[in-house]
Amino acid sequence: MISMKNKSLENYKFPKFDLPFYLANVYKNKKLKSFYKIFHKHVRRPWSRKVLNTHQPCGYGLEVGCGCWTIAPSNRTILSDFYKEHAGSGSLAKVFFDTAEIPYEENSFSFILSEHVLEHIYNPFPVLLEWKRVLKKSGKVFLFLPHSERTFDRNRTRTTLNNLKERISGNEEKIKKNILDDWMENVINSGLAKHYSSYSPQEMLESNLIHHNVWTPHEVIELLLDEGFRIIDSHSVVPDRKDSFLIICEASN
Repeated sequence: MISMKNKSLENYKFPKFDLPFYLANVYKNKKLKSFYKIFHKHVRRPWSRKVLNTHQPCGYGLEVGCGCWTIAPSNRTILSDFYKEHAGSGSLAKVFFDTAEIPYEENSFSFILSEHVLEHIYNPFPVLLEWKRVLKKSGKVFLFLPHSERTFDRNRTRTTLNNLKERISGNEEKIKKNILDDWMENVINSGLAKHYSSYSPQEMLESNLIHHNVWTPHEVIELLLDEGFRIIDSHSVVPDRKDSFLIICEASN
């Protein structure tokens, strides 16, 4: 693991080639099943990889919250995470930090990849500000998020820009309680996320397992525009991850 004090891309050991890295990770997670899972579209994610490489064919990037899988071109992407493990499986990350406090200098990256991360963050404003700081001029963000209508969030109230701004004005304890109550009533107690059933409500809240934010592309685009990003492209459905949508935006520094 790279120390938080080392903030240079030169200190990160990128794999020479992306495909061997991908194959090794599939085998690690799928074992013997990897022989037929290797090129399954929901594992390999060819559409998502092509979109990323088409919009950003060169330059070094950062993936935040990579978890156990990645669609990033690993030979030019720093894989980072906040947690060392996810559901008992080790993270692929080599650097660990809070995405609101990225230990790299300004203008370091040509792109940032974030997949199913921002919905877990109570206050996304500092995160977006930090992403802008470390992106180069016209650097891109590839933001994959769960679509509220195609996940266990489908019965929950969407999170608006005004809702987010209310969170930075105080009443954090009350607002988090309301979010947790909504989560418990419309997700957990409705039996829509049984994989969380072993956690207590407080554990889910404190470990950010819950979705603090419930979004469709409309709400996220509004948030990004408000924070000074330029929208390049959006996809309401990600063909190789159908619970998700994708927003590609650019930092207008």
